[in-house]
Amino acid sequence: MSHAATAPGAVTPGAARAWGWVAHLRDGGTTPWVAWTVEAQPSGRVLPGAQQLELLRRLNLAASARPLAPGLADRVLTAAAPGRGKPDLALVGVAGTGYGPLPVDPANLPADELVRVATSVLAEDVVRLGVPRERRGLPRPRPHRHRVAGDPVLATAAREALGPRRLGAGPMVVIGAPLDQMLADVWTRRCFERGSGAWLEWLRFWQQRGQLPPRVDLPAVADRHAGSPGGVTVVLDPTALPDALGVRRVPAARRPGADAAELARRIATVVGLLVPPDERARLMSRTVWPRIPLTSMPPVSVPDEHREWVTRAAERMTRRLRRAGYPVVGDPAAVAPVLTGQTPAPERPDAAVLELAVRMLVDEDWTKETR
Repeated sequence: MSHAATAPGAVTPGAARAWGWVAHLRDGGTTPWVAWTVEAQPSGRVLPGAQQLELLRRLNLAASARPLAPGLADRVLTAAAPGRGKPDLALVGVAGTGYGPLPVDPANLPADELVRVATSVLAEDVVRLGVPRERRGLPRPRPHRHRVAGDPVLATAAREALGPRRLGAGPMVVIGAPLDQMLADVWTRRCFERGSGAWLEWLRFWQQRGQLPPRVDLPAVADRHAGSPGGVTVVLDPTALPDALGVRRVPAARRPGADAAELARRIATVVGLLVPPDERARLMSRTVWPRIPLTSMPPVSVPDEHREWVTRAAERMTRRLRRAGYPVVGDPAAVAPVLTGQTPAPERPDAAVLELAVRMLVDEDWTKETR
């Protein structure tokens, strides 16, 4: 972290004021930098960056009268700011080095700069929490096993309904939905697995290739599993899914909003620097997916510029499903997109992402171990 290394006896009035603000924020203070006047002696070798200091102030505001978790303030003040963006920035009013980015008023920093620091701290939490142990129910006599593929969000709910003792080598159930929803589900789930490009960038990639993501190219998925014991069934009617799986009910699919998916995408990038790829996928899907709070923001949706491509791709999929010869529960035309009236969420809703990150960092339940 880098600004104004302070030699003993050489603290300028601006730096002394900054160290006073650091102490204030460590104690839970919320006064903005421009309103701060009290000076103090240095408590470290270098001043924290403006991004780290402003994030800590926002955390103090969100926590209100409740103290932050022990050690959180120190973790924020020493956190790196990964990803594309500016290096740690100096506070305006503190004498700088004369080179590099100009000093800033922390209150004017873009939300994205604070999110970069927050994701670093959240990624450390994820690695520390680890992957929860699987809960195993009582053994069942010779249970009828299934495999599930297709829309990854719906498939996750189906696997939850089946439980580990009813997943295995058996009939393959390929679950589908309107194609625009499936595309949003693939991107969202990928954010909670291995990370991804931003939503619109990801859509452009597939449109330019003239292909669909492998998980939601339903006829291709069915073809890949044609040799499954018990065969393949494509289910497009959600009300028929429990019968197809041999369960009483399937829980409602969990669809995080665009803000939660974007935050998870960025956390996954940092987690990938800390652990091997397979462990990252387990941490993101089994630790972050069930823990991240649901918000009022809707999931991402397909914007106007991609509607024609998605509509034509759905029409081709309908024709292929009708010709393939696999049992299809529901109308193959059910993959047609439901695009009318949708308002796409912003590609990078930084203000909402920051609000969610702050909410998680001050929430005791976020870091509560459940293993």
